[in-house]
Amino acid sequence: MRYFFLFFLLTPTLFGGCYPESLNYRPGWGTRWIEGSLLEESGNVLESKGFIVVLEYYSQFIQFENESPLYAPKARVISPEKNGHFRINFDLEASAIELVFIASGYSLQRFRFQRQMGIGELRYDARLIRSGTWHNQFLLQTGPFLENFILEQRYKMPDSQQLFLGNWLDDEREKFAAKNEN
Repeated sequence: MRYFFLFFLLTPTLFGGCYPESLNYRPGWGTRWIEGSLLEESGNVLESKGFIVVLEYYSQFIQFENESPLYAPKARVISPEKNGHFRINFDLEASAIELVFIASGYSLQRFRFQRQMGIGELRYDARLIRSGTWHNQFLLQTGPFLENFILEQRYKMPDSQQLFLGNWLDDEREKFAAKNEN
């Protein structure tokens, strides 16, 4: 029993080297919160208003022979505070969470984390890189990624958040159209 308890206490230390430098964590029974800041690469607050698409994956008890288990995704949109700070609840029933950080003019950034014993709270500061080819990146990557949440009902995203994504996509397209007219 003593060895089990010692192993449980050392688990976060053993796996701590597997995470990026921008990720800090606090020990706990299971991952419950993810908090951090949405910043520019230099560490300053973003010039454009950003948001976070949160994808939570729930394990299903369906597994076919010789295949990996199926996961049911659920998505929502989180808006960080004005200073870029965010705090996201990691649903206890979800087995994994993926955060996608999006802002106009910046390359999107993804972070995926599996729930782990021994890690109670995560601190992740997302530093977005300004995109030199934002128009192309929007057309090829960011736009189709966000449209998927509007078109696919399997994500169970609330209608108000789907409307937010649609309005944001329209605003970006209008900016490109206005730029082309000048």
